[in-house]
Amino acid sequence: MAREVNISLRGFLEELPAEVAELLVVTLRKVGDVETQIEDVVARLETGKEVEHCLVDLDIVRQSLYKADNRLSDCINILTGYVQHKNGHLEAPPEPPSEVGTE
Repeated sequence: MAREVNISLRGFLEELPAEVAELLVVTLRKVGDVETQIEDVVARLETGKEVEHCLVDLDIVRQSLYKADNRLSDCINILTGYVQHKNGHLEAPPEPPSEVGTE
């Protein structure tokens, strides 16, 4: 059984919109693949052939759309934080303390 995990990325604030754009391009490509899969299922159902296999394919499509929806939600959350930070509604994380050497 697949488990969902959260990951974090480290980068520069000014590059964040471009990073999200890259995530969206990958998501768009995957959604395009899903469209092709749905068209294939429709064609097979119209002929009445492989109905049982269409059930399997539709479940795969559904799972792919779930993943795409999660990725879109991630992008919304990232961009919301970005906009809040840029508008001054979110403070920048504190700088790490400088190390003081002992002699």
